Amino acid sequence: MIPEVLSDSARKRLPQAIQKLSEKEQMTFILLRMKRDAAYISRELKVTLDKAREMIRAVQDELVKSGSLDLIQDPVFYPIDQPVGDDERPGPGFQLASEDMDMADQIAMSRFYKTLGESLDKMPKEGRRLLSLWFNKDMRAKDILNFYKGLSLPLTDSKPISTTSEQDVFYALEKNIRNLLTIVRTNMSGEGQSLTLAMLKEILDETGV
Repeated sequence: MIPEVLSDSARKRLPQAIQKLSEKEQMTFILLRMKRDAAYISRELKVTLDKAREMIRAVQDELVKSGSLDLIQDPVFYPIDQPVGDDERPGPGFQLASEDMDMADQIAMSRFYKTLGESLDKMPKEGRRLLSLWFNKDMRAKDILNFYKGLSLPLTDSKPISTTSEQDVFYALEKNIRNLLTIVRTNMSGEGQSLTLAMLKEILDETGV
């Protein structure tokens, strides 16, 4: 855990770009440095998930402007050998100020998200639905379980929905995210090996499915 109020000495050790932000945004920066996701930040700082994401974007924007995004984010790993063609739809990007991004990074982002979209299309419909409930609808394990029970749909192949638990929801989520990671890595060939499970979760948490 981090303290509820930062000391003056702790605040002075923060990057200049972060020192001008609000105290909760400064704490958000510290948690991002600890590789915590939006859900954890929401719980730790006692704010809504939407507010946590808003603070994350504020931190990201300031770090981009100061050229210090690597303090909270691993280096860009996406392939940049070709630009997106005129007949190809670019995928969504991180919600950062586009004018502050290098053109090569913008191209790389577009190509990566196009690959991510194609990879999601290759997943079974059931897996996409589960990921969408978690990342798009912000439903928790209990809500997802009730959703499936309401439709009388099995969540896993090994259990009827009547005996499925919240732990089974987490297991199914992890299984489907790992499945997506495998597909994305395959579609990105050798470049995709730099993509980790934690990075993919963070991307899905920021952008949805």
